[in-house]
Amino acid sequence: MRISVLSLHTSPAAQPGQGDAGGMNVYVDQSVRALAAAGHRVDVFTADPGGPDGMGGSEGGGADGSSADPDPDADAGAGAKLQITDSITLHHLPVGATTKDELADAIDALAEMLNDHPDFRVADFIWTHYWISAEAALRARETTLAIGAGSTGPVIGDERPVRAPIAVSMHTIGAVKNRDSETSHERPQRLDAEERIAAEADLLVAATPAERRDLITELHTDPDSVVVARPGVDHSLYTPDSQSAARARLGFAEDEAIVLYVGRMQFIKGTDVAVDALAELRERNPHLASRTRGILLGAASGVAVDGAGGAFPPSSTYLRELTAAIANEPSVEVRPPVPSHILVDYYRAADVLIVPSRSESFGLVAAEAASSGLPAIASAVGGLPEIVEHGHSGLLIADHNPHHWATAIETLLNDTDLLAELAGHAVDRAERFDWGRTVAAALDALPDISGASARESEALGAC
Repeated sequence: MRISVLSLHTSPAAQPGQGDAGGMNVYVDQSVRALAAAGHRVDVFTADPGGPDGMGGSEGGGADGSSADPDPDADAGAGAKLQITDSITLHHLPVGATTKDELADAIDALAEMLNDHPDFRVADFIWTHYWISAEAALRARETTLAIGAGSTGPVIGDERPVRAPIAVSMHTIGAVKNRDSETSHERPQRLDAEERIAAEADLLVAATPAERRDLITELHTDPDSVVVARPGVDHSLYTPDSQSAARARLGFAEDEAIVLYVGRMQFIKGTDVAVDALAELRERNPHLASRTRGILLGAASGVAVDGAGGAFPPSSTYLRELTAAIANEPSVEVRPPVPSHILVDYYRAADVLIVPSRSESFGLVAAEAASSGLPAIASAVGGLPEIVEHGHSGLLIADHNPHHWATAIETLLNDTDLLAELAGHAVDRAERFDWGRTVAAALDALPDISGASARESEALGAC
């Protein structure tokens, strides 16, 4: 099957943990590779303002650090074209946007570029990621249907197909982010678009049963059009290994207690909770805090990391306050995001991962850490309880009170036997997350050309 995958606002080749790149980039990169491994031909489309690699250039690679070579024969007017593997091509649409918000305002132009692109026109199936991609694909199809309305038969050759099924992975839902964070930060444009997408897409791919419920309750999606396909983990990479060896490679001392945070630094991810919890730990247990190092591995959302080591400009009140809090807490160190082959060493070297998100559709870093033998203290929100079983493979915190997070950190750092037990169970629990099963669940649920589901609604959610 010929599959088009849309990740327009951020390239799957971008480094997760900075700018607009995060777990979704890993999801797209790994699911595309799983599709190719299953025998499909995949064209990935991005309009990342940073370029195909998310860094302002045309050369890059996958989220796993692999390389991609530019196609010297690519049409310059169609943007850069990178051949990731024999079966995967990454295309960059040169829409000219410099930010995600500008990209959202250029959806009609993106739809036109997609309809003009020969590799998009021949797709048998379109899988979109995030609302901008979904809206562009649906608008492209509206144009296609209008053009083909007078046709008496199927469109063949180099012409546009009448219709390819469109699947949507939201990754985050604006209404849910507002609900969970008790804010109204999301743009009305996004909120309106997501309701249209939920009504018009052929298939909604939820990461967890919790996200499936949110799609149904918040966006009024037809339950028969939603399937659960849990994200996976690269188990060939994220495996337990020697903590001592990993610490030596990263420059950590053997007797340090390492508390790790991985991801973009933003309010919705609860970075402030992580910093405040470590400050609280210093107040209540100075001796433990004196040998504890909190590593924040990432950069500010929407801002690329600088070359000096992870500093970010105070571009908002939240970031200014977070910068000040980090400066005032001697145990906290900010490091720039790293490729996955180095990230796994951080997971192996640390004692505990903290994931204090205020809203989280899944929480991929918690799954990667678990597979590497690192238990997590995580918020009991969204998909995180799918990964962290409280008291068995980690700890869940029901609120964002730094006192409660400091208590959990102190408990685990003072109980090495409990930490080891949680780590073993975390590895076992992570085995359920497999990218092959992710793409199989989505493909099995594909609607046919008429929009009828290929699975019974009772089976939806199985994976």
